[in-house]
Amino acid sequence: MTKITPSNWQKTFAKAIDAGDPTAALHALESQATAHAGTAPVAEKRAAVKEIVARVPPGALPATALWFAKHKSDTAKEVGALLLAKSYLQHPKEATATLRQLADDPNWEVREWAGSSMGQVFARNFDALYPVIEDWLRDDSEFVRRAVAIALMGAADAKRPERAEPLLALADVLVLDPAEYVKRNTGPFAVGNALLGHYPDETLKHVRAWARSDDETSRWNAAMVFVAANARKHVRVGLEVLSSLANDERKSVWMAVGSALKNLVKRDPSIVPEVRTWLKDDRKLPASLALRHIMVKEK
Repeated sequence: MTKITPSNWQKTFAKAIDAGDPTAALHALESQATAHAGTAPVAEKRAAVKEIVARVPPGALPATALWFAKHKSDTAKEVGALLLAKSYLQHPKEATATLRQLADDPNWEVREWAGSSMGQVFARNFDALYPVIEDWLRDDSEFVRRAVAIALMGAADAKRPERAEPLLALADVLVLDPAEYVKRNTGPFAVGNALLGHYPDETLKHVRAWARSDDETSRWNAAMVFVAANARKHVRVGLEVLSSLANDERKSVWMAVGSALKNLVKRDPSIVPEVRTWLKDDRKLPASLALRHIMVKEK
């Protein structure tokens, strides 16, 4: 038997796919697994998907996608997630149900690939999948609900302004979700990186509403939007929103404000004098957190 090496694994993989032997193909791909991740590198997994799509007859692609997606191997599941995105139109209900299972997988890397794949499918089939995504928001698993944040990022598109309000309606639900795994991916990433970048005016309108809420998680997310790189394009609005949140005595909120302020100060040091005035009133905690590195330099 020919030894599988980094230089010939893809050839071995292709031969196995041609022979209708996914087990042998998976063995070839898994031979490239790294000790750090325990799965094959991203480039190799994408190359494997490319080989499958090129060699498997279109009618057989759904079955192949499911074989990989339902395998116990994490590498196989990740390949399966990508294949499900490509075979979605041939079996939409089964594909989305399987992606939902992968989004709740014990392995964080598998969950990441599932969320990203769902984002690809959502982007291409927005109207058909919107009710499905809404249903995911009601899932008992925070992992599945978090996948909505990832899928939302995939579907955001500045060339499709009509998607702004439907996507922000999903975000309106996400920002109230107190699960830590959901929170970390909502305000700073799904909203700050994606929605704010593609739909700034509409997004800032919603962020202001989240900041006016009494809900702690909503207010935390409103602040954390301004931690994102895109927020540096909206310093004045950010300062306005953060000022309204800065006197919140709940630690999670004022610390989020402090982190966001630090980001805006780095972008526009001219706001430092204004932020310094906060040190004299009930906004002092986040202001001191944001200005700490400046005050240390001045001593």
